[in-house]
Amino acid sequence: MSNFDSRVTKIVRGTANDKGWRNLELGEGEAIEGVSPSSNAESLLSLVHISDLHICDAQSPARLELLDRLADPHNPMSEIVKLVGTYRPNEMLTTQTLEAMVQTINRIDHGVVTNRPIDAVVVTGDVTDNAQGNELDWYFTLMDGGELLPDSGDASRWEGLSSNDPERYDTSYWNPDGTPEGCEDDFPRSLYGFPVVPGLHDAVRKSFAATGLRHKWFATHGNHDALIQGTLPGDEAVRNHAVGSEKQIALAPDTDLSELFANFNQVGPVTYPDPHGAVFREITPDPRRRINEPDSWAKVHQVCNHDHGLNEENSLRATKYWYRDINGVRLVSLDTVNHHGGWQGSLDQSQFEWLKKVLTDKEPKYFVILSHHPSSTLFNLYQPEGSDNRVGETEVVELLMNEPRVILWLAGHNHEHKIERYGDEFSGFWHIQTASNIDWPQQGRLVEILKDGEKVVIATSVFDHQSPVSLDDATSNIDSPVNLAGLSRVLAANDWQRRSGEFDIENLAGEKSDRNRFLWL
Repeated sequence: MSNFDSRVTKIVRGTANDKGWRNLELGEGEAIEGVSPSSNAESLLSLVHISDLHICDAQSPARLELLDRLADPHNPMSEIVKLVGTYRPNEMLTTQTLEAMVQTINRIDHGVVTNRPIDAVVVTGDVTDNAQGNELDWYFTLMDGGELLPDSGDASRWEGLSSNDPERYDTSYWNPDGTPEGCEDDFPRSLYGFPVVPGLHDAVRKSFAATGLRHKWFATHGNHDALIQGTLPGDEAVRNHAVGSEKQIALAPDTDLSELFANFNQVGPVTYPDPHGAVFREITPDPRRRINEPDSWAKVHQVCNHDHGLNEENSLRATKYWYRDINGVRLVSLDTVNHHGGWQGSLDQSQFEWLKKVLTDKEPKYFVILSHHPSSTLFNLYQPEGSDNRVGETEVVELLMNEPRVILWLAGHNHEHKIERYGDEFSGFWHIQTASNIDWPQQGRLVEILKDGEKVVIATSVFDHQSPVSLDDATSNIDSPVNLAGLSRVLAANDWQRRSGEFDIENLAGEKSDRNRFLWL
């Protein structure tokens, strides 16, 4: 097990200073809640669950970081906008964060309760941030191993919005190199206590040898893997913009914000902000930033011949749903992305019929559902005229409730730890959401399924990636990808938009009962 096993040691956010900044500390661990299985319990399946990796090309022109500024606490629009989620100060560190998570998972030999070896790692979507080809390539290299160069555009300099160039410097974004001569301190440092980390922009672009998972792993499709910013289908104009030389840095002065956010929403149809009258900055174009085609995601997981769930039929039909049997337990992976737009989910009718058929198979003892979207977010039923009908939460949950062998549903998307029960003590299944790799607390989850007499028990426990906990330790050697992962966690713990209120970042860690627990059926 990891040294940061939350049952032994828990990473916590310390006391806030006068600017609200919190350092991370080691606290007392948490025991697994509930009644433990007997010594005679038989282990059926042992999984590692990670989700929402958000491997991000933070220099891409196709991203809309400028919308995120409307939710900054010092912006007069923040009370109305509340949260956007198109920029994080740690998004430039996503490749290093996944590398640390992979190294940590490789140190995990067995399940929560028994010595059963890990059967598989399941990744429930949003493996990329902006549905770009280079992001997909980086993710796959990190998961399977190989040399990785997490850079795009101009190879000689950083071209993201957090620039140290006085002509490109913007006080709205965290600049780790400090304040250029003649400029004012950026808001993240002056208002919210963010640190100076000289040389970070160069460090995050350096190549490194990705370790790759030693365990078998399977992939589930997410909205950020198919849609730009997880929301927008890529038409020709947006596809050209993604590989082009113009980065939008400000909206047109007469932009109607209510109309803008109505058109960039959780339910389709969705449009990008009108570029007319907007302010753009010239950057280096890069064809590797191409927006993925409908079959790209299936192909990259299939052509390597390592079995990550998807097969040749998925590649040919551009579908992303599949199943695999392990020791009598069938993993059923759904594609809950509405490809017509909007960041919430649903199933198309063809996939729903496929799911019905899969659940009628008498061979599996139990079914475990994998999806990116949790059930409560399956309400994006938008469908253009002439397209396949969409199926939402009510029909999907009803179908699963009618099959008593369905015992567990694993999901991500909301970037939070959460455990819910569907049904009563005599029927139903458990629904588990696992936090993301990009937002606090950047944790994965162990899941072990056991048969104890006539009952099934699901044991689950969360874990942290093994990387420095303190800011000083993390920044002592920024040439180390693992150190940069530690820095990413510290930055994520201090998101200035989520320090209180409805979207308080501490909510993402869940309640104690959402983390380490025995779940009986």
